[in-house]
Amino acid sequence: MIAALKFVHLAGISCWAAGLIALALLMLVFGTTNDEDDYVEYRLFTHVTYISFVTPAALIAIASGTALCFAAGIFEPWLLLKLAFVAGMVLVHTWLGHLIQRSGEERRSKWFTAPFAGLALVPLICAVIGLALIKPQAATLSDLLPAQLLSVREGAAP
Repeated sequence: MIAALKFVHLAGISCWAAGLIALALLMLVFGTTNDEDDYVEYRLFTHVTYISFVTPAALIAIASGTALCFAAGIFEPWLLLKLAFVAGMVLVHTWLGHLIQRSGEERRSKWFTAPFAGLALVPLICAVIGLALIKPQAATLSDLLPAQLLSVREGAAP
């Protein structure tokens, strides 16, 4: 059971990450075409890919990861850090969805932000995969995070 959940989770994460990077590259390369037929084809391809491939892959990855946590009883501090990076992937996912939706409403949307979405994805994906592979042996969350993130600043209101 756990091996099957791991397989489904890994496949979901892989498809989700690859789809997000592909969408960012598609938006960068083909989103500014001047040919109307190419733009309609691009628009249809990005919309269908986002709706029928990338979003279901994200849902499968998140659902199988949640089921895997409960099935294997994994509630370690590194998992919280991994989930923070997954939340970042979700934010980039919605950002790309917004850009795709805007491309149907106005021809020249803010395409210059699509490469930033792709650049933001690379460290997030590496962090998620790295934390899942390494599984740092930390006793508490304070062992994973720098002390500056866990302490109160001088002069800060309580």
